[in-house]
Amino acid sequence: MKRARVSFVATMSVVGLLGAMGMGASCNRSNATSNPPNLTQDPQRQTNPTPNNTANTPTPNAPSADRVTEIGGFDTAALASAERDLLWNVANDMLSPCGDPHSLAVCARDRTCATCRPALRFLSRRAQDGFDSERLGDLVRARFSRDAAVRINIDGAPIRGGANAAVTLVEFSDYECPHCAAVAPVLRDIEREFGDRLKVVHMHFPLSGHTHAMPASRAAVAAGRQGKFWEYHDILFANQSALETANLEQYATRAGLDLARFRADLASPDTESSVAANRREGERLQINGTPAVYINGRSWPTALQLDRSQLREWINDELEMAGAAPAPAQAAPAAAAPR
Repeated sequence: MKRARVSFVATMSVVGLLGAMGMGASCNRSNATSNPPNLTQDPQRQTNPTPNNTANTPTPNAPSADRVTEIGGFDTAALASAERDLLWNVANDMLSPCGDPHSLAVCARDRTCATCRPALRFLSRRAQDGFDSERLGDLVRARFSRDAAVRINIDGAPIRGGANAAVTLVEFSDYECPHCAAVAPVLRDIEREFGDRLKVVHMHFPLSGHTHAMPASRAAVAAGRQGKFWEYHDILFANQSALETANLEQYATRAGLDLARFRADLASPDTESSVAANRREGERLQINGTPAVYINGRSWPTALQLDRSQLREWINDELEMAGAAPAPAQAAPAAAAPR
């Protein structure tokens, strides 16, 4: 599965890195320890270093004549009075993440850039979540700053969804990590909901403390050599407690694979090299645990839950900034993972 090297980067110049924060409900890279799987992120853990983005540090308070306290068509009725004050204070005191020399509030009110209205909506939602002004500024800059997108090499990685979609979600995952298993059906629901509007990419990141993770990743690559990666991927997560070699072969039979070829590919050095290349890419990005999710080159923040609602609003914002149609309002019902 070795091919010419290709790099992925966010395709929209108006979006940047959501690095600076990684995923908290995760298995740790150093020892693969796991807390009970939940999807609430721990703000203490980081997967990427905080960008040194001094151009986007908060500005002093603008003159009172330039302070924005309402914008036509921007509804703040759902916010409590204190939340509304916090929203406008942060929006007036920080530079626009799109790079224009205006506050976020002024840019959202007066200019036609594709970034600042979605950024203001994001800020409004996070103000309701109880973050303080410093944390809100960090979240907005990391989420929308245009000049800090990471490049992720996805050469040869399995893809599901629209190959040319405006939004790309990359997940670094470990088949023995309970948090990866917990988020797998959430991501599958999102894939179904957005269809060809979203490209989903799987990257292997087996943790050294998970003894079954590397064999399971190799088995998934071997299944991919017969065109059945995603079927096998879903079976692995649905049967995470049974990942011995005999189990992996049973799943190969269940997926309709040629068992002799599967065994040969499972043992092949090329298969191990393919998994190792994914892991090196994650190490280059300074990923410390799994799952680690990137959307258009930006890391999912520790402060947000990796749930369907948060993912949906994030992806729809990305589609709006790309000038693409959002997902239909009514989501498709979830389907059970194969067993």
